[in-house]
Amino acid sequence: MLKPENIPEELKQLPRWVCYRLPDKIPLNPRTGDLADSTAPDTWADYATAAEAVIRLGCTGLGLVLGGGLVGIDVDHCLDPATDELNETAREVLTSTKSYAERSPSGTGIHILCRGQKPGKACKNSKAGFELYDGGRYFTVTGDALDDKPRAFCEDQAAIDTLYKRYLHKEAPAPARPRAAAPVDLDDAELLRRAAAGRDGTRFADLYAGNWRGYYASQSEADLALCNLLAFWLGADEGRIDQAFRASGLMRPKWDEKHGAGTYGQMTVSKAVADCQEVYTPPAKVDTGDMAAFFAGEDASPAPGKKQYTMDDTGNAQRFADAYRDRVRYSHTDKCWYLWDGMCWARDETDAAKRLADVLLTEMDKALFGMHDPEAIKAYKANLRRARSSKGKESMLKEAQHLPGIPVTPGMFDRHKGLLNVKNGTLRLRTGALQPHRREDYLTRIAAVEYNAAAACPLWESFLRDVTGGDAELAHYLQVMVGYMLSGSTQEQCVFFLYGDGANGKSTFLDTLAALLGDYAMNAQAETLMEKNRNQGGARSDIARLKGARLVTTSETDEGVYLNESLIKQLTGGDAITARFLYGKEFEFRPEFKIVMATNHKPRVRGTDTGIWRRIKLVPFTQAIPEDKQDKRLPEKLLTELPGILNWALEGCRQWVEASKGNRSGLPKCEAVRAATAEYRTEQDCLTMFLEDCIYPCPGQTLQAAVFYRIYRAWAQDNGERFPVSSTRFGREMKKKFAAKTTNTNTEYQGIGLTQDGNKYLNWTIQPADHLRNTIPAPSWIQTKLPQS
Repeated sequence: MLKPENIPEELKQLPRWVCYRLPDKIPLNPRTGDLADSTAPDTWADYATAAEAVIRLGCTGLGLVLGGGLVGIDVDHCLDPATDELNETAREVLTSTKSYAERSPSGTGIHILCRGQKPGKACKNSKAGFELYDGGRYFTVTGDALDDKPRAFCEDQAAIDTLYKRYLHKEAPAPARPRAAAPVDLDDAELLRRAAAGRDGTRFADLYAGNWRGYYASQSEADLALCNLLAFWLGADEGRIDQAFRASGLMRPKWDEKHGAGTYGQMTVSKAVADCQEVYTPPAKVDTGDMAAFFAGEDASPAPGKKQYTMDDTGNAQRFADAYRDRVRYSHTDKCWYLWDGMCWARDETDAAKRLADVLLTEMDKALFGMHDPEAIKAYKANLRRARSSKGKESMLKEAQHLPGIPVTPGMFDRHKGLLNVKNGTLRLRTGALQPHRREDYLTRIAAVEYNAAAACPLWESFLRDVTGGDAELAHYLQVMVGYMLSGSTQEQCVFFLYGDGANGKSTFLDTLAALLGDYAMNAQAETLMEKNRNQGGARSDIARLKGARLVTTSETDEGVYLNESLIKQLTGGDAITARFLYGKEFEFRPEFKIVMATNHKPRVRGTDTGIWRRIKLVPFTQAIPEDKQDKRLPEKLLTELPGILNWALEGCRQWVEASKGNRSGLPKCEAVRAATAEYRTEQDCLTMFLEDCIYPCPGQTLQAAVFYRIYRAWAQDNGERFPVSSTRFGREMKKKFAAKTTNTNTEYQGIGLTQDGNKYLNWTIQPADHLRNTIPAPSWIQTKLPQS
């Protein structure tokens, strides 16, 4: 329950407030509604701004970012909401502290906020449900105080030290003594094969092949991790570990570099051996002809802590979830599985989840060797036989879909607008920092490039000089435009049209960007954005596939087609839209993508209001490349510069972020874009073109409103206008341009005369009942009638 009146004034004075929405409780910037960052103060606000934003942004509540001396204590699942009774941990915490305490949003936990500093690195005791933080995250604040008279916010260092020692402090383990090598009676090749097929086989195989990214932040960490695994499988024999490591994909010159008295490799192997507490022991050979004797020697009770499963679909599903909870998710909205591939969550389009079920069933086979009860063996085999069937596997997977840690919603994926996933990590666009890939970021897309801060792109920059004709201002605009596309923000609310005749580089430009952004780039059929689709009702699957994309490209519209203006406004407006995949449920998402259309034909635009024209940016690609200077292999060559092009785009992104602070436009001014867009707007204003063709200033002359509109309709039909404006809108626009005199019977426009074309259309549309006063008569030579449609 939110009770802001109970929040201490001392807390309200802190400029560290954010907002959040349920169910994910991701912190939001109260000023913009974008994601807040616990390390970026410019994404926080004062209390008044945050409180107002709860209503303005439709948020659930408020939060405070910890740090700067603000400490948060969290005790989970300690409060019975029905009786208000606290468990032992919560009572001890409340007794020890004196600062402000309140119920958590769930009503089953408590939060305490105080001044102080955490005395060590530990933060969480899951068994006790106790957590203590002094930075790096935020705490929700409800004002639902535990005491009738809320406690004051104050310094509480003594309590922090006591609780840290009670719940978080651990005695340092005694140094491990070096163990003697324990060789096993198998050759190394066989042991490595068994390691790759073992419980941690995927990680072992990846590390041994040199594929450490996605597991560790640095190769040094991966080196030690592989040596730890080798120590287990090779009997902690330093010589064998060294020999096996040298044959792995992680081997590099650093292994033999001097580090103190020894080499880096010797130091790494020695540490792995010192830390090794157990080595692999091959199972004893068993006479398979005397299985009864073998089973008779086994302990009847399960191993300590070994989980027991029921022999049915539910038990099999729990096995699957326990085995793969860190690697699989299921979306009930999309009706599909997602699998973690080490870099991102990939939609399962090849039945990989069923292949994982096959692997699990193979592992389940091995459990028979730990059983001795004939009845238990019989039941286990029957369950295994049923689970191996197609229906059995489907039942296992279906029952696993709802188990804890498995279900996800579309809103959990790709929600971090400031992150860009690349092959060797995830870039934080605000800071430029590269972090390891993380499952908890729930990214489903990845750019097809590795980040290399030293990479350059001279060929790309030369290409831009050619296609812009040396216009440095236009080249800079393109750089910032592409930088904006890296982000998940759509605050510019615009669509980009790259326009020009052939052989001008616009296709090469877009193809290179699509190659750079990889999964973040999607191509949409031009018809998706054109007027022919304007009557499509309901959620659309062609829009659903664009969720999470940063760049959506289309190309080559047919001449004369009309832009679906309402859809463009919806896709660029920053509001949530409804979509669904084929056979899936409807879901909402906020588009992150920027639309870029490369075409030789400008789409027709009916609207004349700023609502559509402020969104359109026409980027001219008008420099035709002479055929003798065209490099047919240029697209291929540019692919080799993708890391450098990424740095070029990141610099554009940095400039856009800096320029867009304070809700300003981050796109730079560019005369070429401004002039091209203005000319485009003039071309698309059919009423202006009509007046230029048919009307000229003529003092003393008048024209009846009804006749004037019929002349316009005749002109529109003759010029192929598919959507002429209504008489109501026509009258409203004409009254803005001409003086009008209204009588009891009609309205007349003052001071206008008809050109030859105007008289031609007048002659086509004149009716016997018309009374034309003071209007220049149509010349007798105009006899042609407008053909019937």
